[in-house]
Amino acid sequence: MNSSSPYLRQHAHNPVFWYPWGREAIERARLENKPIFLSIGYSTCYWCHVMEREVFQNLSIASMLNRNFINIKVDREERPDIDELYMVTRQVMTHEGGWPNNLFLTPQLKPFHAGGTYGADESYGRMAFPRLLEWLNFVWTTQENDARKVADDVMEAMKPHVIFSPPATGKKANANTLARKLFSMLKDFHDGRSGGFYQAPKFPHECLLSFLLGYYEHTNAREYDFAANVDALDMVTTTLRKMAAGGIYDHVGCGFHRYAVDKEWYVPHFEKMLYNQAMLARIYTDAARFSGSEYFADIAKSVLDMVHGPFTDGSGAFYSAFDAEVDGTEGSYYAWTASDLEQILAEDENAFFTSFYAMADIPTFPGHKETEGQVIIARKPLDEAARENNITYLQLAAMTGQVMNKLLQVRNSRKAPLLDNKILVGWNGLMIDAYAHAGKVFNKPNYLLYARKAADFLLEHAINNDGALGRVYIDGEPQIFAMLEDYAYLMKGLLTLWRATPDDVLLEAAQNLANSVDDLFTTDGTAGYCYSQPSEFLLVRSKNPDDMTLPNANAVMVHNFIDLFDITNNQTYHDKAQAMLDYFLNGRSDVTPELATMLHAGIRLDALANGKTLDKPEVFDTATRVEIGRTAVEESVSATVALSPEDPAAGSECSLRITLNIKDGWHINAERVYQPFLVPTQVGIQGKDIELLEVKFPKPRRIETGDNEKPMLVFEGLITINARIRLPVVEAGMLRAPFKVLLRFQPCTTTACDRTQDIVIAV
Repeated sequence: MNSSSPYLRQHAHNPVFWYPWGREAIERARLENKPIFLSIGYSTCYWCHVMEREVFQNLSIASMLNRNFINIKVDREERPDIDELYMVTRQVMTHEGGWPNNLFLTPQLKPFHAGGTYGADESYGRMAFPRLLEWLNFVWTTQENDARKVADDVMEAMKPHVIFSPPATGKKANANTLARKLFSMLKDFHDGRSGGFYQAPKFPHECLLSFLLGYYEHTNAREYDFAANVDALDMVTTTLRKMAAGGIYDHVGCGFHRYAVDKEWYVPHFEKMLYNQAMLARIYTDAARFSGSEYFADIAKSVLDMVHGPFTDGSGAFYSAFDAEVDGTEGSYYAWTASDLEQILAEDENAFFTSFYAMADIPTFPGHKETEGQVIIARKPLDEAARENNITYLQLAAMTGQVMNKLLQVRNSRKAPLLDNKILVGWNGLMIDAYAHAGKVFNKPNYLLYARKAADFLLEHAINNDGALGRVYIDGEPQIFAMLEDYAYLMKGLLTLWRATPDDVLLEAAQNLANSVDDLFTTDGTAGYCYSQPSEFLLVRSKNPDDMTLPNANAVMVHNFIDLFDITNNQTYHDKAQAMLDYFLNGRSDVTPELATMLHAGIRLDALANGKTLDKPEVFDTATRVEIGRTAVEESVSATVALSPEDPAAGSECSLRITLNIKDGWHINAERVYQPFLVPTQVGIQGKDIELLEVKFPKPRRIETGDNEKPMLVFEGLITINARIRLPVVEAGMLRAPFKVLLRFQPCTTTACDRTQDIVIAV
């Protein structure tokens, strides 16, 4: 099979006679009046591999397929327009989804049967595939009209889900009102114990997290009460903390797997997708700047640093994915046994590991290779573990890094999962956005360089001689005509990069892409765009506002027009954004989670109209500020330290009096907090052989949060923290070595919290 798709190439040796999607296969089906067997998947899909081994390599089954059907194999990552159409169709028919997606179509491409993974015998809860083929062949040859009638009915049921029709009322929508409804709905769906939404299997649902962060940022301190904004951020931070502690996060090599099979995030489905890394890196970056959490900042940077390694092509562009399995065993590359750890880690390292980490069992499936070993999970998020063990987060993170690096060296010697090395323009746009945003927020010039290198490559190589954007770059040239998402996501990345490093080249490129979108994806004169360009063999061109696995491309275009208006002050862009919001939202009284990205755009446009500055965050500064002497002054809080006695004897116990003067209108959190996004006030000591014996905090003020939730505990005004320390014994004639008092606190007002402050005072 001479295909550019790694997925189609994987199936080239099958005894099944596969066609790629196109004229030859479809015309043959119509000429011979044979049904089409359409199988959609992607190269790193574990269950696609399972079905290939058990079904498509079976000579008997292949013979039945070749004799009675025209067999078409589609890479969903190359043709998301086909994938979307037939995934929605399967969901309408069976109320389930996932890949591989296997459908049987009439020669006119209308589906009359759909399903997922099948086995050569009765497994996976479905009819054995040979029996299914016999039955469908019998139906087609004896009851063709009935099959066609089913297909026609399915088409009619499917169309409303892919082709948006505005409600007849046309009543003007208020995006903020709809956003509040979605926020309330997500509160009901949120798993308060384990984070995330819904139960197992558990997906990150990045679009929902992004919406909640936007709800927190753009509605904060306006007509909404502070408690609602706190809840929005709380849902995000709870989810991010649980994910970062679970096995869905790769604690050894960093980055996130696609989803977890359990509701606790412990055991992942092991494939790693570029789009997950991009969207989650962006979300952790924003969670860090809103909450002041160094833990979130470190997770964001760990994902971005990982992507710059195995996910990055020498050109600077980014590959698509890593497989879930090695040699037919899912997760073996990532699994560890107790004996592995004992052999690799020193005794003290192993003790440290077992104190802060645990192992989760990988589920087994009948007939499949069982993975030897377990998945590493953190017993608790590292910042929480540090507080409970009275050590600084930075110390715990450093110790963790030492242990995980030893494991990584061993893992790097294992046979690695398959890399899908195609470069998808849209997914690269999301990655450019993540690097550019994090480069600005964390003041990391190297991230900005990675984003610019990828952007320059795509602008030079992903556009053909006719000026058309390709979707896929592989084998040295662009392949497949681009979808709306490719234009939208690349625009998003270019505009974010422009905000970080203004350059007319980037802005002009984004504007040119916007013009191309108008030319290629507009059909009936209404606002909004079709998902794909015109295609001869496509039943319908979808046009809708709903998120699926990725953010809805129409919704991302609204965001892009808002950004272009904010940057250029060109009213045309504002009008386009408003027209799209009106088209997709007017007449709505109810919302669904799939509207998250569109409603996020709505509240951004409203915020802009109310004078709010968009996407110009302060730099997140995790650097410790060291003040020589015994006084440190911050904008909102000043701190002094007094030692009693002033010149204590070596080896003696003495007292520290730490005074914090908190300016009017500000408070800091107490030493304990009930809300996971808040950072408690902490005191530490740094110095050779010095011991911190006791810390006594003053009584905090309670702020009731309502709805039977736990209160907020805060310090205000002038407070004193008393501590006792024991100094080390020194040799005769030697002076006492200086030590440092470490202070961490989070200054807040009644409406927002500043970044976490770290102060070191030498004593």
